[in-house]
Amino acid sequence: MTSDRVLVFGAAGHLGLPVARWISYHDPAVQLRLATRNNKSRMSLAREFPDAEIIAADYLDADAMKAALDGVSAVFVVTPDFLDEKQAMENLVAGARAAGDMRVIVRIQGVLPNVKPSDVPQDMRDLGGPATQHFVARSILNDSGLPVVHLNMVAYLTDDLLRWGNPIREYDLLSMPYNRRAAWVDPADVGEAAARIILSHDDRHIGHQYDVDNGHDVLEFDEVARMLSDVLQRRIGYDDSVETWRKLMGARYNQLWRGGEEYFLKFYEFEQHREFAARTSGTLGWLLQRPPLTLRAWMQINAANLAPLPSQSGSSGR
Repeated sequence: MTSDRVLVFGAAGHLGLPVARWISYHDPAVQLRLATRNNKSRMSLAREFPDAEIIAADYLDADAMKAALDGVSAVFVVTPDFLDEKQAMENLVAGARAAGDMRVIVRIQGVLPNVKPSDVPQDMRDLGGPATQHFVARSILNDSGLPVVHLNMVAYLTDDLLRWGNPIREYDLLSMPYNRRAAWVDPADVGEAAARIILSHDDRHIGHQYDVDNGHDVLEFDEVARMLSDVLQRRIGYDDSVETWRKLMGARYNQLWRGGEEYFLKFYEFEQHREFAARTSGTLGWLLQRPPLTLRAWMQINAANLAPLPSQSGSSGR
């Protein structure tokens, strides 16, 4: 058993929460410090983890980061899209150095295999965001001399289907422009892998970037729609038109990120140009010491969350 204090950023999220749960269950002696900026999420975390320290932390506030990292020996780091990674990671590095006894930082990345910053179109590089922000973070952390491990998600997260779920539920339609190959991974598996690395106390992980996917699924999006149809037992159509996506999803993307609609259209087109980089590996299974969850299995578990909306029950769909 350990007496570590482990800081988990994004502790209420779909990656951070599995980290906290795995550590809490497998090593109750670990002192958890769980960070989230959302007050409602802090209350939820306090109920689930009554022995944990629940804090608010802002990556862009140097003093807040120093306080969050004080006395911490291990950190899980996941950042939101469009974060200023330069300022955020410089604050993290300064806080980690001040903490003085940091043994591991596990950082989530999201970069396609074999893609360099220079491969990203210039207009997207100018805007930053998911296409480039992880390169910035990786460079700062690698140059820091701190004990860093990167978990690079070279895949779509299975629960992205829930975020794209309204057209699936309302119109029996998967809307995704630029049909392309993509790998998949369950966020809970990624979180567990991070927790296992933290609890392993194995310095051989330090300095590695592990590209993680579920080791099974590389599919074009029209194939994903056919798999959904088989699992949900109703026909889910696929529409790759930009116009349909703008109509069904554009407002939501703009609500989440200013200019998100145009940015992600460019991002998806870029992914299509790089789609042959999508592949599977056994890395995540090795980290988990078990087979990761497949996309089909995830669909079966979450089928109720993709059921037709009540007003659509009995509709013919597309």
